[in-house]
Amino acid sequence: MNFASDFTAFWELIWKATWQACVLACLVFCVTSLLQRWIAPKWQTLLWAVPLSRLVLLTVPVSGLSLFQLLYFENNSVPQVVVSPATEISNTGLSTNAGSLLSNLPDRDHVKIEPDNRVSNIPDKTKPELETSVSIPIFALITGIWFLGCCVVLIRWIGTRWMLSRLIANSKPLQDATLLELIKTRHTQDRRWIEVRCFVTDAELGPSSCGFWRPTILLPRKLWEDFDQQSRRIIVTHELEHIRRHDVLLLFLSRIAITVHWFNPLVYLISGRLRREIELAVDAATVASFDEQTRHHYGELLIQLSQSSQRPIAALPMAGKRSALRTRIRQLTHPIRESRPRSALAICILLIFLVTGLSDAAQTEEQPEDNQKSPAVSNRQEQRPESKPAEQYFITGTVRDTQTGEPVSNAEIRLFVASEPDVNQRERKGITNDKGQYRIEVPLGNVQLWFPTLKPGYWLLPEECTQALVTTAENPVLEHNIKAQTGPIWNIHWKGKLNEQQLKFLTAHLKDQPIQYRVSLGEVEDDAKRAAWLKGEPVSFQVANASSVSNLDQSGRGKLTQVGTSGKYILTLVNMTAELIVESGFNNTRVISLKQIPDTEKTEMTDSSGKKAIVSKATVTLSDGVPLLTFQTEAAKPTGYQRLTGRVVDEEGNPLPDVRVGVIEGLKGGGSGETGQETLTTEDGTFSIKLPIYDNQVFNNQQFSVMLTKDGFAGSDSETVDAQKDFTPIDFKTLTLQPGHTLSIRVLDEQEQPLAGAILEPGNDYALRRQITRTDSAGRGLLKNLPSGVVQVSVRWGTKIKWTNLVISKNQSKNQEVTIQVNEFVPATTSKVEKSKPLAIGQIAPEWDIAEWSDGKTRKLSDFRGQVVVLDFWGLRCSGCVASIPAQKRLAQKYREQGVIFLGIHTADGEMSQIKKLKQSEQWKTPTGIDRGTSILDSETGKKYGVQGYPALIVINPDGNIAFRSDVNPPGDREAFMKTLAEASGVNWPPAENATQSEIIEMMNQLQYTLISREIERVLNTK
Repeated sequence: MNFASDFTAFWELIWKATWQACVLACLVFCVTSLLQRWIAPKWQTLLWAVPLSRLVLLTVPVSGLSLFQLLYFENNSVPQVVVSPATEISNTGLSTNAGSLLSNLPDRDHVKIEPDNRVSNIPDKTKPELETSVSIPIFALITGIWFLGCCVVLIRWIGTRWMLSRLIANSKPLQDATLLELIKTRHTQDRRWIEVRCFVTDAELGPSSCGFWRPTILLPRKLWEDFDQQSRRIIVTHELEHIRRHDVLLLFLSRIAITVHWFNPLVYLISGRLRREIELAVDAATVASFDEQTRHHYGELLIQLSQSSQRPIAALPMAGKRSALRTRIRQLTHPIRESRPRSALAICILLIFLVTGLSDAAQTEEQPEDNQKSPAVSNRQEQRPESKPAEQYFITGTVRDTQTGEPVSNAEIRLFVASEPDVNQRERKGITNDKGQYRIEVPLGNVQLWFPTLKPGYWLLPEECTQALVTTAENPVLEHNIKAQTGPIWNIHWKGKLNEQQLKFLTAHLKDQPIQYRVSLGEVEDDAKRAAWLKGEPVSFQVANASSVSNLDQSGRGKLTQVGTSGKYILTLVNMTAELIVESGFNNTRVISLKQIPDTEKTEMTDSSGKKAIVSKATVTLSDGVPLLTFQTEAAKPTGYQRLTGRVVDEEGNPLPDVRVGVIEGLKGGGSGETGQETLTTEDGTFSIKLPIYDNQVFNNQQFSVMLTKDGFAGSDSETVDAQKDFTPIDFKTLTLQPGHTLSIRVLDEQEQPLAGAILEPGNDYALRRQITRTDSAGRGLLKNLPSGVVQVSVRWGTKIKWTNLVISKNQSKNQEVTIQVNEFVPATTSKVEKSKPLAIGQIAPEWDIAEWSDGKTRKLSDFRGQVVVLDFWGLRCSGCVASIPAQKRLAQKYREQGVIFLGIHTADGEMSQIKKLKQSEQWKTPTGIDRGTSILDSETGKKYGVQGYPALIVINPDGNIAFRSDVNPPGDREAFMKTLAEASGVNWPPAENATQSEIIEMMNQLQYTLISREIERVLNTK
């Protein structure tokens, strides 16, 4: 590669060093990214020094082994411009290349750069004018600016060195005998011939090291006095490691490169990456001999030191940059294992980069210009496509005080984009300005307002916290104003520690940002639920509770806003929960007394009017009548580790590598959620995940399952398994992934207009939810990796919501596009659904009310008087209903010759196209009707019969009376009834604890077949 222009030889060297360093940096980045678990940080540091060295070495030897031999090409012609005959050059001004000249032409549409950058159709007299009026003044100006910048950077560097020397001169030598002995011991071990100096300074900085000829450690007195002896030893050991490795030389190399290339962003990127790798290498060497507890302490120390000043810049601070903190913490928890083969690999790669990267390509001799072919002259205007600006969509609005109407500034507005595949992009944030205004860019269509964080003193009603918002092509900027309520402010100080798993969770998606601690206060008026919550037991609520969320600063201090009117709250502080009970009228700015309630962790506060408030698990201190609630927690220690293992195969039993395996954790009788722990299956399809179990978890009630996803295969969750109290590994054995299927869905509104940006989310299990997607501008979305069978899909577009059940065929060609029409969602007026009383045995069966039959025929119950009728009340949303189809098919086949009529009645929310698709897929010939109504709750026939649950099979005798129904409990002892039925069916009851889902389904089908056969036989025999 050769930058052919009017630059002098010096600027050609600068340019060549820049682009070759850029190529080297890209290669180093690719190598270290691909082999990051194979190459230790110390070797990665040296690899990043190679492109930095290329920036410093403006001239390098020529070699046939040079990497740039592959990238070098000759171009001896000067960039020129083609102008059509109708265009004249005027007011060209100063230009150095074709790009800048283009911007000065009167009409760009008449300009064309020829492929070999030669001149066509320009009179010869214009060429000398361009050369003489352009090159010399521009080059002189650029060189002068560069030289001035070098001087500024150099003076700044010298100034910082002088400040550092003055700081050392004003500091006092370290007096700690133990640490001095440590320094002396390391001096002997490292065989250094120059002693290491150590000073304690009053300056505001973090622990640092500097100096090559006179290595020096600087320790801040303010922080030093707060540390225990173990922390001090760790800090000194860290700085001694910097000195042993001579890292100041790499810092010196970085400063030279920045001085020469101060204008180039590349040098800052490479220098920043080098300094990060230096700290990673030192961290790895420092903690190499540490145990797990000391490693954890080392990580906490880094977080604490990251909050201190990083000056002076001429030294190497221990904490480094905050942006690299997450990577350093991750390395502490997942260190890179070193070995001789890995070191040999790293040395080979380093030698290759040194030999091929720090040499230049051997150039061939230039060919005479006469031998070069001249291009054809083109007078045709270039046709430029019209550029269409990218469409953008925004949510904007104002946050105001409900009572005064005043704007609320510094409010953090969060929007949740559920369909975003990148987890870092799912949450979009905006901060309100002094006028309370915010503006957040979003994708087209549906997003969700997600628990905004207001400044202390403000909170939102529950309905204001999570609202569905929609942008459209017609309304790309949606205005959504927010009304803020006011409440008392509580001062909080959290002084807790986090365990390894909590740190990993908090730093998972920070993008090199500092850890953000959040606390929340939620109103829980129900005393029983509040007590259960504090014990860690599962709790559910029918309606959302009022709450407020606040951010703590890096020292753990912050403020919480009191919400609602009940005065009964749960405090959630990072890794702990506490209770706050506030009497109505209590003034938390005029507290006059504190009282520790005996035999509890509670503190009672009393204000000047005698009103009281009680807080648990907090140390309360007063300052001018204002309480400070301090919560002290220790990091939970693992009581053991639960290992999850298994093997994933395809339908043919072949192992599946690279299957994404995630962990789902839950409590018996409670909810569940993803833990964030993931791995990939190996080449033989196996996986193993190790989960730390902490002493503050309700381990006896824990359950685990795994979710499996791989493109081309149907996402699947495993069965749920109870945690092992003795931490015996849980083996999920062999898990089979079925082929995945694709389904196109088109979403329309009530007027059959397409809805762009609607959310399509499969809801059967966690694995399928990862296939969530968004419709395009035509209202179409593509759901991938779906299993065959019935899949529940939710469709959301603002306040238009619909849950539907779609049948996925094993034959992909039959999975034609499905159109879903969504309407405004009407919430239920009551949280409790009253079931109709079931019709008793012997009562007359009422006539059904069917909207549509699958075969298109019409039929009435009275048409079958004199025959036995079996009604199967079912629904696509009922997995047990679909699973029982094989039993229904066997029954219909068995009693066909005896004239027994089998009919299905689907709930009122059914879609006939999907019912027919399922019937065809399962080869189920029983006619099915859709009950009249709008949902499962108001299915007319179901209410007439008093259906108690699904599936429900009702046998009607020839006289039209109900002879049997399966949805009510049998008379007598149910367990004895099931055992007798199981014996008659030839199956064991109850099912074995390790029985698979398919085994249980087969068992239930056999039980249902035996039960219904017996009842039909009884009715036939009494006919």
